Amino acid sequence: MRRLEADLAEATGLALADFDVLAQLAQAGGELRMAELADRALISRSGMTRRVARLVDEGLVRRANADSDRRGVVVALTDAGVARLAETAPVHLRAVSEMFVARLDEQELAVLKGALDKVVVDCTFG
Repeated sequence: MRRLEADLAEATGLALADFDVLAQLAQAGGELRMAELADRALISRSGMTRRVARLVDEGLVRRANADSDRRGVVVALTDAGVARLAETAPVHLRAVSEMFVARLDEQELAVLKGALDKVVVDCTFG
């Protein structure tokens, strides 16, 4: 994970945790309540608040009060966030492929494919 983090940051300037936040928002249709985003990204709520504040400063996400509950905070991708995610996703996927998938032989890949076919993942962004 450290190598994945370093490679992504070096190639794109984006931290792996920031990429995860953007990807979680994209996977959820573009926005999530702050608490749900923290749960999905496996970051503490206070850590997520600081991370989102930095992403807001970079123009990649925006924060707003939830319409249904003025106490809740919604985090949403901006157009710049979608563009940044689209540019960094191929870099991240290449690194995952090189560091993990390429190390498996055909039999191991078949077993992994069989297991993952049971899980549906939508990797479209935006």
